[in-house]
Amino acid sequence: MRADVLADLLAGLGECDAPPEAIAEFRQLIEAVGARHGLLAPVQAQRIEFAHQLLRDGRARAEIRDRLMCRYQVGESQAYRDIAAALQIVPKQR
Repeated sequence: MRADVLADLLAGLGECDAPPEAIAEFRQLIEAVGARHGLLAPVQAQRIEFAHQLLRDGRARAEIRDRLMCRYQVGESQAYRDIAAALQIVPKQR
């Protein structure tokens, strides 16, 4: 399984119609599987999911970059890598 698949699963949790406890438990399971396989660190998954949600909300990439840098204490390059990963899971507009 690829890291972008795990990131997509994590991003999709925001759209689940399930009890918050079940969503939290499933999030932990996805993160644990990713970590076991060296595919996705839990904090990285959170950053990508956060960027994905902001993209879905129509936020500008510069704003997303700034918010990632502030919230997760990452550099500009890492913030843009997280945005790029989030862009891969955003459905294309037709």
